[in-house]
Amino acid sequence: METISISFIDAQQYLALQDQIVDVYRQAFADAPYYRTEADVIGFAQFIPRHVQRADFRAAVALSLPENRVVGMAYGYRSGPGQWWYDVVSQALGPSRTAEWLADAFQLVELAVHPDAQGRRLGSRLHDSLLTGLPHRRAVLSTMQAETVAYRLYLRRGWFSLIEPFTFPGVSRPYRIMGLRLPFKPPPSHDLPASPG
Repeated sequence: METISISFIDAQQYLALQDQIVDVYRQAFADAPYYRTEADVIGFAQFIPRHVQRADFRAAVALSLPENRVVGMAYGYRSGPGQWWYDVVSQALGPSRTAEWLADAFQLVELAVHPDAQGRRLGSRLHDSLLTGLPHRRAVLSTMQAETVAYRLYLRRGWFSLIEPFTFPGVSRPYRIMGLRLPFKPPPSHDLPASPG
């Protein structure tokens, strides 16, 4: 009988699972409203080796047992100057809001669940695991400006819009920039894995 476990993984483990993680991204974002292309998937894969080296990198995966197949993933790191996302968003926020929201912020970069495993609250469990216990003052993310399952999850967890609509350079679809004040306290019903330290 299949069970699903949420586990923290380090950068080396993330790289070892990269093919499965990329496939989760491919399948999760293939259909409406995302319509990510294979070029988008390749771009995501190419960022991984750089992202795992960033300060405070943290990742969680949902594993289908007993086969140890990745069916969900979430990761992020400390947002900082010199990173493309930080530099673009900080210009839009302006100096005072950048100091408030990006000076000590964990950026939630990706959260995805394979379609075969959706509807089991894995997105919530991955989100809560990743955000619980962070030492930062704030968390930030960008998400499509659409009424997605992810957006509704973020609202339920206390995120709110800092900028909307927001258009990234070279991207036609509008996004929301969202923020969350830390520490994050998950709903008590969720069992979280042990802290990665």
